[in-house]
Amino acid sequence: MAPIRRRINIELLLGVSATFLSLAALVVSIFQTKIAREQQHASVWPHLKDNYVVMDKKFTWSLINNGVGPAIMKEVKLTYKGRMYKSPYQLMNEQIERTDEKGKHTDVGFFYSSVRPGEVIKNDGELLIGEITNSERIPEAFMHIVNDSLYHFSVVYSDVYNNCWRLEQGKVTPLAKCPD
Repeated sequence: MAPIRRRINIELLLGVSATFLSLAALVVSIFQTKIAREQQHASVWPHLKDNYVVMDKKFTWSLINNGVGPAIMKEVKLTYKGRMYKSPYQLMNEQIERTDEKGKHTDVGFFYSSVRPGEVIKNDGELLIGEITNSERIPEAFMHIVNDSLYHFSVVYSDVYNNCWRLEQGKVTPLAKCPD
């Protein structure tokens, strides 16, 4: 008996090959889309840093955006010794009054700005939160506060795609969800 020869169905082979190639192209396309989305988000990634400086009878407190995109403030919290402050102004003013010995510091310069939800710090930008000038004791006292373990300053910020991070005690942590 002669062996049975099977014929290869060219049409079936071409159909299976086309399906396999289409699936491979789909997988590659999905990975390319994912990479493109990650690159798009990375192109607007903000990165905040809190900055405290004492120099020449002057204390400066600011937020610096070292990232490549704008940082949009979502939430700001400031506590010291268990007390919640509504704004950096409250804490700075309280410290000036506490350190001021019966009007000796009447020439102290004092500047502050508010850090509120919705404020934006552009990339490579800086938001000056507060500044105390013309005093030796008050800037040093304030630097002591920001280095105290009972001092807690936290800022939640986002990029333009609503990805959020928390700056807390000088450390930035990505958040799974932005606060409302």
